[in-house]
Amino acid sequence: MNGSAGADGTASNRRYLWLIALLGLPVIGWSGFLDTFSNQQISGSISSAGLIYGTARGINALVSLLQGTEFALPFFTFSIGEVLDPVNDLIERFSEVILIALGSLALQKILLAVVSDTLFNVLLSIAALCAAASLFLWRPALAGTLLRVFLTITFLRFSLGVVVLANGWVDARFLQEADARRHAAMEEFRGELREIDTLSQQRAQAEKELDALGPQIDQRRDTLTQLTNSIRGLDAQIDTARSTLNRLASEAGKVCQFTTLDATCPANVISAKEALRELEARRAALQASAAAEQATIDALLESRGCLLKRTRGEPCNLWDSLPDAPDKAALSRKLGEINENLSDFAENSINLLVSLLLKTIVIPLVFIYLLLMLVRRQWAKL
Repeated sequence: MNGSAGADGTASNRRYLWLIALLGLPVIGWSGFLDTFSNQQISGSISSAGLIYGTARGINALVSLLQGTEFALPFFTFSIGEVLDPVNDLIERFSEVILIALGSLALQKILLAVVSDTLFNVLLSIAALCAAASLFLWRPALAGTLLRVFLTITFLRFSLGVVVLANGWVDARFLQEADARRHAAMEEFRGELREIDTLSQQRAQAEKELDALGPQIDQRRDTLTQLTNSIRGLDAQIDTARSTLNRLASEAGKVCQFTTLDATCPANVISAKEALRELEARRAALQASAAAEQATIDALLESRGCLLKRTRGEPCNLWDSLPDAPDKAALSRKLGEINENLSDFAENSINLLVSLLLKTIVIPLVFIYLLLMLVRRQWAKL
C-alpha cells in the first residue's frame, strides 16, 4: 500500500513538472530573449569569421603580387615565388573552407529566424494548452500523445537557440583566445609579406606593377558597382513583393494575415510568399559576392598606395629605406626568417581552420545530437 502511495506521489510530481514546462516554455518562446541572445552570438561569429576571411584574401593578394619575383644580387639569386607557392595553395583552400564555415553560420541564422517566427510560438502555445488540459482531466493515453507533440514542437522551437548558446559558451571557454592569437599571427605574416614585397621592388618595377594594377582595380570596381546596382534593384523588388504579400494576405482574411500558413491562405498569397523568399535569397548571394569583391579591392588599393610611394622614391615602410642592393647577409637573414615562418604559418592556418569547422559545424551537430537523445528519453517515458 505504501508502494502504491509512493508511485502515485511520483506520478503526481512528474505531472506538476510537466505543468511547469507547459506553462514556462511558451512564455520563453513569446518573450524572445533566447532568440535575441542566439542571434547576437551568430552575428558575432559571422563577423569574426569574416575578418579571418579578409585576412586570408589579403595574404592571397600579396602572394599573387610576389609570384615570379626574384632577388638579383651579386652572386645571389632568390625566387620568392617558389617559396610562397605552397602558401598560395594553402590560402586558397583555406578561403574555400572558410566560405563553408560562413555558409553554415548563415544557415543557422536563417533557421533561427524561421523557428523564431510567430507561427512556432502559436503552435507551441496550442500544444501546451491541450497537453495541460489532458493532464488535469487525467487521461493518460491522450496526455501521452499530446505531450509527445509538445516535445516535438519544443525541440524544433528551442533546439537551435540552445545549441547556438552552448556553442558560444564552448567557444568563449576553450577556443576564442587561441583563435585570436592565431588570427594575430596571420596578420603578422601578412605584414612580413609586405616587407618582402618592399624589398623585392625597384622603382621601375613598381611603376610597371602600378600600371598593371590600375585596370584590375577598375575592373573590380565595375563588378562591385554592378553588384551594388543589382542589390538595389532587388531591394526595390523585395519591397514591392513584401507590400504585395501583405496586401494579398490582408485581402484573404485575418487568419491568413496573422499566420500566412499555406493551409490558411489562397494560392496567390502562397505564390507571393515564395517569390519574396526567392528574391531575398538572391539578395543574400549578391551581398556575399559584393563583400568578397570589396575585400579584394581593399587589398589592391593598399598595394597601389605602397607602389605609388615607391614610384616617388619614398619608402613604403622601414624596409624601403634600405639601399637598392642591400647587404647579402641581411637579405639572406630576412628571407631565412620568412622561410622559417612558413611552416608556422601552415600549422597556424590549419589549426585555425579546424577550430572554425569545430565551432560552425561539428560542435553544433554534437549538441543537436545530445538534445535529440534527451528528447528521445523523455519520449520513451511517456
